Amino acid sequence: MSRILIFSSNPDESRRLADLVRSDDTTVVESSSPLTVMHILKTDRIDLVVASQGLSDIEKDVFRNLVETSAPGVSILFTGPPSMDGKISFSPSDFGRFVREGVKLYTGLKDKIKDLKDFSISFADRLLQIFEVDDKYFFNNSNLTAELSEKIARRMGLAEDMVEAIKMVALLKDLGRVGIQQQLLEAERRFDRKEMVSLKKHPINTVEMLKQLNFPWNVESMIAQHHEHYDGTGYPMGLKGRQISLGARIIHIAESYVAMTAQRPYRKPLTKEEALQEIIRKAGSQFDPEIAEIFLAVIKGVPEPARTSVLLLERAPNVASLLKLGLDVSKVGIISVSNSFDALRLARQRTPDLIIVDVEIFETDTFASFFGRLQGVRTIQDRPFLLIVPDEYYPRRFEGENVHYVSKPVEMSVLVSTINKMLEGKKAKPEKREDASGLTGTLEDFSIDDIVQILNIGLKTAKVEVVSGIRKGTIYTEGGRVVNASVGSRAGKEAFAEMLGWTEGTFRIRHGETIDQHNINMNTMQLLLESAKDQDSSRRSA
Repeated sequence: MSRILIFSSNPDESRRLADLVRSDDTTVVESSSPLTVMHILKTDRIDLVVASQGLSDIEKDVFRNLVETSAPGVSILFTGPPSMDGKISFSPSDFGRFVREGVKLYTGLKDKIKDLKDFSISFADRLLQIFEVDDKYFFNNSNLTAELSEKIARRMGLAEDMVEAIKMVALLKDLGRVGIQQQLLEAERRFDRKEMVSLKKHPINTVEMLKQLNFPWNVESMIAQHHEHYDGTGYPMGLKGRQISLGARIIHIAESYVAMTAQRPYRKPLTKEEALQEIIRKAGSQFDPEIAEIFLAVIKGVPEPARTSVLLLERAPNVASLLKLGLDVSKVGIISVSNSFDALRLARQRTPDLIIVDVEIFETDTFASFFGRLQGVRTIQDRPFLLIVPDEYYPRRFEGENVHYVSKPVEMSVLVSTINKMLEGKKAKPEKREDASGLTGTLEDFSIDDIVQILNIGLKTAKVEVVSGIRKGTIYTEGGRVVNASVGSRAGKEAFAEMLGWTEGTFRIRHGETIDQHNINMNTMQLLLESAKDQDSSRRSA
């Protein structure tokens, strides 16, 4: 409600002014004393001051200064001299100033309302991401649907209020799924009839959940109808054609495209082209044909983002949740696994751009073995590794420009900043040839026994260069089997047995290098056993 202060020394004029401005949504306060006016302005909220023009020019300037000092920003309107019939007038200059201030106030208010609406949409988007962060099939789908729906609406030239409403509905439309069991949504099969009945209730559930909120847009019809089909075969009401609200028709096509191109428990995602062909095929039946045409123009103008992939190994998806909320998930795909078997399998199947490992899920010795095996995967030898360690005092056993550490407790800002720098560094560096430098390490971290077993498990063909003090040796493997070993003038099994006893030094593995001369002709496990026996015999005789 607006509050107007009337200042006049003439009671009749004051009454006429009050009658002029009073309305159902206006409160009028009257005063004839400048000191009282100053007190009211300092202690009460006043939106407008109306003063009698009967003041002299000097008195008017003094009064204006008093008002502006007591309540900066409050508008002042001075009346003109009364007409012969007692009607109140306003001077053109004051009325012009009042209009200008009103326009300025309206513009500022409009900007604040726009900011508030933008904040509401952004806040809803963020809350929804937090709500769905552990949902491996539906996380960020609503955000993608909202962005695509907004592009369609703007392409159609809709009013800004309508665009905002469509974006908000696209974000909130599926909140009603909260009452549907998660096991049902993640079932690796199609829904049966009974389950579909439950699923089809979610638009109405969403409307019921949100109806107490006083949205600045009309959102209920769009939420309730976003699964209706153009030919009347949709749900929950079976509406058809233009009976379905425009916003719902826009959201339906955007949501369908996002769903088709996303992973689901019972099927693989469609490619962009496959999804577009499905939209074309169903234009006029499931989708409004006019909106489908606009959608095709929009989607063809949206370049597919160059996505990088992060392979994350941790027992519970705590870090995965932080990354989903901290990284731009339209550009970074996060593959989360909880065991070393899946990590190795996925690393071999699809080369990640970054590997993150929470080392606490391993015993110290088993982690060293696993990390060696992971680094032994040929396709990821040049990929950066981020190791999450229990605290800042945890030993940094693995070194190199591609190995980075983050200590617990993990701060999102530090984690996200580190990952972004590592991914940017990877993009900036040219691809290295595999044989340019090889994989390096120390014998304190990986013994010859460890190295040979890792190469054997991975069926690797490689050359291993070993340095221990002034001693240098080489080991060649083919398909994981040791075929050649040499240390100075020693060769074969004798040279291998000597290197097996080296506990300090460095090694370099050059994958793919071979040698024509084979001086070891036994399987690797037998070689390790016999060489270990030779080591024991040498120690006993010494």
